[in-house]
Amino acid sequence: MIRRFEEALVHEAKESRVDGVICGHIHFADMHDRLGIHYINTGDWVESCTAIVETTDGNFELIKWTEMMAGEPRRFRLRKADRSVAS
Repeated sequence: MIRRFEEALVHEAKESRVDGVICGHIHFADMHDRLGIHYINTGDWVESCTAIVETTDGNFELIKWTEMMAGEPRRFRLRKADRSVAS
């Protein structure tokens, strides 16, 4: 189901000629360019405690609050300039 949701959003983004989408409807946080469009899903703050932040240099990062509080931050970056994903 998540895959179909992503594909539908990517299709609409391509039809609208935009670079990507940011959403949070499905409770599964993710960031990727797998389907040829910038896809960012914030997840949710209630169950998974995830959020997307934009850094001062224009990159997007996916953070998980429970890992941040445990001192084990794991961030995934999506660079604005080159649209690459790194961890």
